[in-house]
Amino acid sequence: MREQSSVSQDGTVAGQAPSSGPPPPPRRWSPGGLLTLVNGVLAGVGSVYATTRSVTITLIAGVTAITLAALMMIVKR
Repeated sequence: MREQSSVSQDGTVAGQAPSSGPPPPPRRWSPGGLLTLVNGVLAGVGSVYATTRSVTITLIAGVTAITLAALMMIVKR
């Protein structure tokens, strides 16, 4: 009869120590990705003003764009 081995969720066989490889590198924004995000925010806010000619709506759009950009940076981190 063949003996069954118990495999845990992390892929190690019972009785064996998990591999101690190097930790994964931290996920950070690349300069190109960050530049694209900033350019998108600036272009969006500028186009809102060009379309509406309203400072109030442009301020609201700017705050919203900065908030969404900050959330993207936090989530991707």
